[in-house]
Amino acid sequence: MSAKTFAPSKLISAIRAGRLSGVIAAIDDGCAIEEADIHGCSGLPLRTACFEGDIAIVRELLRGGADVNAMAADGPGAPIRLALRAGHSEIAALLVQHGAAIPSGIDLAAEVTNRVGTLEPVAEEVEVPLLPEGPDTDSDVEIEFEATTPFPGHLIEEVDVNACYGTDTNLLTMDLLRHEAAGETPPPMPPSGFWRTSQTKK
Repeated sequence: MSAKTFAPSKLISAIRAGRLSGVIAAIDDGCAIEEADIHGCSGLPLRTACFEGDIAIVRELLRGGADVNAMAADGPGAPIRLALRAGHSEIAALLVQHGAAIPSGIDLAAEVTNRVGTLEPVAEEVEVPLLPEGPDTDSDVEIEFEATTPFPGHLIEEVDVNACYGTDTNLLTMDLLRHEAAGETPPPMPPSGFWRTSQTKK
């Protein structure tokens, strides 16, 4: 008999990967911000984020209404307990600042209590824009580049490369063919051992 495996949700996967844009997209797509764990305890996303330590993601979950006092199978106050266990004092302070109750038996270090009230409130933060997910996404952003000649007297070519796996020998070959076609002497070869890696054959 095989054990059941549980695939993480889109939201939990984005939190574990530290992708804020993925977290926002998952919430917008309807993922439950109070998703339950395998024991049926809600608040898994905030608990995961507090342990992972990405404060921007914690702020986004709090902005979405995540419960700062979520329970876990081992008792109340799971978000702050997990933040403290992982050494994320700033996140612990943020949770206290947003109403987290301190579980009995936990003494907050001065490193945490001194930060309470000094952190920017979640409600005042501006909405984080989503980044384009692929190359076909339209964008209104215009980027201007100042035309400069970094190497005066040298021809700079634009070459489309379909793939990049290590050193692109196609570019090197094209450069040599261009020199040959122009009747120029190709550049000198690099010194012996220039391209040799540090790995040794066994």
